[in-house]
Amino acid sequence: MKFEFINNACGIFFGSNGTKILCDPWIEDGVFEGSWFHYPPLKTKLEDIQDVDAIYLSHIHPDHYDERNFNFSTKIPIILLNHGANFLKKNLQKKGYNNFIEIKDDETVNFREFELTAYKCFTSHPFEESALGNLIDSSLVIQNLDTVAINFNDNVPDEKACIKLKNKFKKIDLAMINYNAAGPYPSCFDNLDINQKKEEHLKIINRNFNHLCKVLPFLKPKSVMPFAGSYVIGGKNYEKNDYLATATWDQCADYLKKNLSINTKVFCLNENQVFDIKNQKTLAKYERIDTEEMEKYIFSLKNRKYVYEHSEMPDEQDLLKDINIAKKKFLERSKKFNTTFKTNVFLNVGNKKINIFKGTDSNRELVCSMDNRLLRRILDRKSHWNNSEIGTHINFKRSPNIMDPDIHTILSFFHL
Repeated sequence: MKFEFINNACGIFFGSNGTKILCDPWIEDGVFEGSWFHYPPLKTKLEDIQDVDAIYLSHIHPDHYDERNFNFSTKIPIILLNHGANFLKKNLQKKGYNNFIEIKDDETVNFREFELTAYKCFTSHPFEESALGNLIDSSLVIQNLDTVAINFNDNVPDEKACIKLKNKFKKIDLAMINYNAAGPYPSCFDNLDINQKKEEHLKIINRNFNHLCKVLPFLKPKSVMPFAGSYVIGGKNYEKNDYLATATWDQCADYLKKNLSINTKVFCLNENQVFDIKNQKTLAKYERIDTEEMEKYIFSLKNRKYVYEHSEMPDEQDLLKDINIAKKKFLERSKKFNTTFKTNVFLNVGNKKINIFKGTDSNRELVCSMDNRLLRRILDRKSHWNNSEIGTHINFKRSPNIMDPDIHTILSFFHL
């Protein structure tokens, strides 16, 4: 079994009989409302990845499932986790896809020479207290003969999950594991000054790297590849790159090589490079990311337009009227989660600060600000709140500066 890397969470597994499974094909720049770009820029084109036998989609985020450009033959089986509301499956069905290989949590199915085992989110949240947990992510264990690879994607495991996986699969040849925290914090939080954003940026990166050093000894994989969460921000928000809770895969690999307590091969791949999983060999010489060139590239993207910037500015009175309607619907939707939420949420529109959700703790406040054109699109369900957050399009002020992951989860349901 071999793995060819493309970028971010995209790549192709090659089986011993030649079967090819494509994972999470994001190829074209501009996901998350137009702000996410590949670095290094991709040479691979969409037409280059059509000849595959199956496609694994880990979840609905557009850097894993790019709805804009998901134009594959409907005859190709799509591998999905069968769990929960399954927003991804519903989206695919609307586009005419129905050839699914659905795998329940901790269930194994056969696909040609592969044995495939899927997992729902291992934790409610790897670093924060959360009642709702993550509603969408998955991981896939891919086994071919006596070779085992785990594509964790954005599904970060804890110690318990690693012990469970090790006990079940015994020998793990490759762990492809997330090392970044893609999201709005700290780059979009205006309650922090520049120095505080830089401090939080480093704090989160070290937290993530340390977590890998903590859990990987329980998994004991022969090799580890820092995987997924690789991107840069273009457009008018390009300066937020300095404060993203992200690092290059080289930084993660360097840290793991220095700090891991187990004898594990740590490696990175360039686009279209192949790792022979069974023989633990990289089949080409790797070149590190040139961070100076990356900064120049980011600067070159500063004039790129976001999706909503092509829209006309909406009438503010119409916007306020529809916010009140969405607020009532949002309250009803939040009740379905059968849990309490501490944070009070406000929305800035013009010079007005509108309370759109009342939490149980009067001292906790989250104030959200965005371009009115984006807000219009979110209300009309042409854009998505969570994607807008991750794309750095929404600015926040929170008091106190304490993360409430559940309130960010339910904000995805604020719309008409």
